[in-house]
Amino acid sequence: MKKTICLITNWYPTSDNPYQGMFFKEQAFALSDYYDFLVIHYSERNRKKPWQKTTVVLSNKEKNTIEYTVNTWLPLRMVVYDTIENLRHMYTRKGNVEGVGRYLSEKRRKYSKNKITAIFDKYFKDQFDALYCVDAQQEAWFLQCLSEHYRKPYVIGEHAPVPWPGDVLTNANKEAIERADLFFAISYDKIRQLMLLNLRLPRTVYIGNMIDDEKLNIDKEEHSGKTLLIMAAHSFYKNYDMFIRVMERLKQITNYPFRIMIAGYASNKGYAKDIDEFEKRIRASSIFHATEMIPSVPHEQVGKLFNRADAFIMTSIQEGQPVSALEAACCGLPVFATRCGGVEDYVDQTVGRIYAINDIEGMACGLKEFIEGRITFAPEIIREKVIGLFGKRTFVEKFRDFFDSVIDTYQEL
Repeated sequence: MKKTICLITNWYPTSDNPYQGMFFKEQAFALSDYYDFLVIHYSERNRKKPWQKTTVVLSNKEKNTIEYTVNTWLPLRMVVYDTIENLRHMYTRKGNVEGVGRYLSEKRRKYSKNKITAIFDKYFKDQFDALYCVDAQQEAWFLQCLSEHYRKPYVIGEHAPVPWPGDVLTNANKEAIERADLFFAISYDKIRQLMLLNLRLPRTVYIGNMIDDEKLNIDKEEHSGKTLLIMAAHSFYKNYDMFIRVMERLKQITNYPFRIMIAGYASNKGYAKDIDEFEKRIRASSIFHATEMIPSVPHEQVGKLFNRADAFIMTSIQEGQPVSALEAACCGLPVFATRCGGVEDYVDQTVGRIYAINDIEGMACGLKEFIEGRITFAPEIIREKVIGLFGKRTFVEKFRDFFDSVIDTYQEL
């Protein structure tokens, strides 16, 4: 009999933002022979009107997943309690805890726990065998509350920057992360980020992200010259400033022709920003006439896009385990990336090149050697390496082994 995993997340594709967290849905589908997924989109908002009530809406059923959107509202008095709690800890040495920047008051924690357990008792009681989240610094606290209430295990993951820029870890989430039954690490850099918050990580296993190697293949289109591809939503994380400067510098130092594709820069609603300004900047740059702009790419067409290119470029400041780079490598593309996190786990001299953050000259010179043919890569070797580490079969086996061991341990208690 299949087990059911309750995934609590705010990072999952929706009808109005189909690109957000698409790989989490793909992972759930890949596990369809072994698990069903109850997906809960949960947000706790400040109450603006006194008559606002908690809403639970069935938003989608697909394959082995059923998705609900849950919105609940936070009373103003809880905001006041939290403000007082933060001031108390700010001015008393006794309250200082390294890694914690914001405190949730005991009243807020009790209110939140009662609220979320009441919602689950009404709508989802006994419908799951384990709890899971992919953004621990936001949602681990909810999992801990439900774990204690239902005596079910909870597994955490983290894909976002740690901590989120402009945000801080709360005392509640610090405790919840440390008390989890298992931490799924997508990269070694992510482990480092969490430990820098003075977190004593629970049992930790490296799982990475999944690439669906059944859908992505090497099927190159014939073309002259080299085509360089970057595929990333336009945000400061992706550091398009560096990308443009690298391409302009490359144009200065080589006489070999090359093409540029900038894809997906307008994807992921709410994450991609200042699209018009970005397009204007490209039009005003020295690389514009060699550049093809592709604002959005349907997910089923990304393989075809990768096969139009000869190398994948990533200039990000921070990543978890970037799926686009893995997918490009699965199609045999060498990866030229900054040391942004995750890529260091598999990009060696046979797969591509790694550069220091903001090493514009180094990346430009490396790409010059590539387009002039002084360094070459074997697409089949690149593909074999990433499939061995992150392919669908490997991911499913790791997920099952670790998740089932947690569930079985609880059932034996």
